[in-house]
Amino acid sequence: MSQTTALVTSIAIEAMVAFGLIRAVGWGSGLNAALAASLGTLVTHPIAWVLIPRLEGQIGYGGSVALVESGVVLAESVAYRLVVPLVWRRALVASLIANAASTAAGLLYYALVY
Repeated sequence: MSQTTALVTSIAIEAMVAFGLIRAVGWGSGLNAALAASLGTLVTHPIAWVLIPRLEGQIGYGGSVALVESGVVLAESVAYRLVVPLVWRRALVASLIANAASTAAGLLYYALVY
């Protein structure tokens, strides 16, 4: 999968999950949550795309995904905090859930293709 396709797919997944989550729990605007997910992913995805393969040789694929995605969750929580806006705890939860969905999709793709 190309980086562009992976980026667009990640944005679509995370925006939909964030929209649904924030609306379902009544934490704010679903549209703002989708925007926060999109902005956060635009910033972090290119970094993750480079770091995961570079770390894979040292800590394995699973370890590199876990480490990088932990940083991604933290970084993207800033967008949820500022754009939705959410308190930090909720921003972290929203970021974790949205990123878990897109990471799971990526891992599934990786398992099926490789």
